[in-house]
Amino acid sequence: MKIGLISDTHITEKRGKLSEKVLDYFKDADLILHAGDISSQKVLDKLNQITPTIAVEGNNDRTRKMDLKPSEIIEIDDLKILLIHGDKLPGRNFKKYCDFAQKHNADILISGHTHKPHCEKIENVLLINPGSPNSPIKSDASIAILTIDKEKEYKNKLDKISIEFIKIEK
Repeated sequence: MKIGLISDTHITEKRGKLSEKVLDYFKDADLILHAGDISSQKVLDKLNQITPTIAVEGNNDRTRKMDLKPSEIIEIDDLKILLIHGDKLPGRNFKKYCDFAQKHNADILISGHTHKPHCEKIENVLLINPGSPNSPIKSDASIAILTIDKEKEYKNKLDKISIEFIKIEK
């Protein structure tokens, strides 16, 4: 199973649009997860035209007219994925992110907010931030692809996960 990961698109009527390159990378995805700061319903509409998309509310989405929750739990196979924006967790304190995921019995926590791509396994929780494809702060523009291998059996269920970060050239 292939899952497109995206966050912090920050697209408004006056500022930018979603890159066609992003749409091309996601065209074969089974699902897209957006970790907030979408800023426009048009972004979700565009992503949903490609494949089903689940999104959460970021700090820049709170004044917009989008019906988004602060978090979503997605269960795929035997994996529990927690999708959040991350603005309510402390900066880049990944131990706190791990604690938050464990509180929700999540195997994977996908977040945004920092605009910086990141992948780290702490205490058997996989923490992923796909970065931002549009407005990165001190980072290259990026998205990520999470692949779940459903064909083989693994001793540790996180071993069936692979992550690929994709740099989005302007």
